Amino acid sequence: MSTRQHVEILPPHPLRAGYDRALERGSIADRFQRRLEPANFNPGYLGDLTARVERALRRDPSDETMRWRLAFLLLQNNATAADVERAGELLDGATLPQARRLARLVAGVRSRAGRPRAGRRVRRVNWSINNRCPMSCQGCYNPFAAEQIDLAQAELIVGKLAAHGTSDLVLAGGDPLLWPPVFDVVDRAVAAGLKVGLDTTGYTLTAEKLARLHGLSSLRLPLDAVTRDVQRAFRRSPDDRLLDALLESLALCDAEGFDRVRVHTVASAANLRQLPEIAEEVLSHPSVAQWVIFQWWGRRASPDTVRRLGVEVEAVREVVDGIRRDHPDREIHLAESGERELLNWMIQSSGQVVTFGSGAEEEFILGNLLTDEVEEILTHPILDFEAMARGIPVTPGTVFGPPDGPPDDGRGGAPGGASAGADG
Repeated sequence: MSTRQHVEILPPHPLRAGYDRALERGSIADRFQRRLEPANFNPGYLGDLTARVERALRRDPSDETMRWRLAFLLLQNNATAADVERAGELLDGATLPQARRLARLVAGVRSRAGRPRAGRRVRRVNWSINNRCPMSCQGCYNPFAAEQIDLAQAELIVGKLAAHGTSDLVLAGGDPLLWPPVFDVVDRAVAAGLKVGLDTTGYTLTAEKLARLHGLSSLRLPLDAVTRDVQRAFRRSPDDRLLDALLESLALCDAEGFDRVRVHTVASAANLRQLPEIAEEVLSHPSVAQWVIFQWWGRRASPDTVRRLGVEVEAVREVVDGIRRDHPDREIHLAESGERELLNWMIQSSGQVVTFGSGAEEEFILGNLLTDEVEEILTHPILDFEAMARGIPVTPGTVFGPPDGPPDDGRGGAPGGASAGADG
């Protein structure tokens, strides 16, 4: 095995494009641009800023930028149906591009207002259970939190999910393998009847750790290139042998007979031409049961990064379709960025629950599982159950039943080369 550098970082925030450094520190504009920082994206900070924006808007009700800010804050901070309506009123007749975008999102929320929510179930949950990572990937969309729960709090959350009837749980991060209690959480969740997937960088995977994860329904490992420079540049790792480390993790799963690996590849302009070669590498491993190609999602990236890495979905589809023709018996999914809006029901490492849209800064607090029940959070007006139903099940070779049908028994078939919606 390669000598891997032990790195644990809270990835730099904000992950979107840089701040306007010319703004007066502590001004409304400055506080607004800093609201997604891990220490700030919480009800207290957003509530205080909302009150301040309200006062400013009373002084000048025609200030469209201030109206847009207030609408955004109302939607982001545990919005009620009344908050959604007020946001729509504030955005009525908007001329600013960012305000028009937000108005379209509000229109979508309003269009779902009459659909039933009582008795609905969140089948698949993504949990960013650890806020540390050995990498800082280009355009990472995970909303990292500053707080880190402990094992007792994690077990409380697992119990709530199991009692609610959640069937699929994805433990992610950051990297959950950097958080020692994760093995106990996996055991607790599996014992409670949940199908568990663990989404790791694979950078610190060992035979000992893999043995502790025998109860998983899937282990997710990344591979984005067949050349060292492309792999390292995308994942932004300090290790120039990162590609070797990732390939060693796949080889370890082969050697240990762990046959429930799901490989994640992010397709961007940097590696699009390598996808056929990546396919040959990925699908040569007997441990790999499923391969998911994600169209790169630059919702937090700078304009320069978007121009450099952005790739049209048609180009990705063309390459993936060719790979499917060459490997008709393999389960290959394409997760298009356009299908990922409001798909994720994500628990942060603080216990706070969020979902996010496809636009810049569109992260919405839904509640907190340390204090709220799952059923309470599911009444949130921004939630889109149809979008959430597009997620890929944790267990390779299965499909979810109808969104309002009975609990999935995990035995549904998925044909080789299946196309699916997006997964977080």
